[in-house]
Amino acid sequence: MGQQDQSGHPDRISNTPRPVAPQRILEGAESCLRGHSYLALKNVTCDYREGVLTLRGCLPSYYLKQIAQTAVARLVGVERVVNEIEVIAAAR
Repeated sequence: MGQQDQSGHPDRISNTPRPVAPQRILEGAESCLRGHSYLALKNVTCDYREGVLTLRGCLPSYYLKQIAQTAVARLVGVERVVNEIEVIAAAR
């Protein structure tokens, strides 16, 4: 049985998310990109400040640029993604 607070009511679980440390958000974003099946995403770097995650680097297609953004967009603590990745097509 659950614990009770001072009033004798069972403890209530708060639905308010705990704030996540900026370093943990940054590490989570980088881990997400490094562990992705698209190896090119390993070249993307991240910067995080006050809810904004910025992606930088070079990728060979707009598709991969979008994949990188989608991969990190739902991380807890990320309110907005600024995608500054450059698309540079490989020379033929």
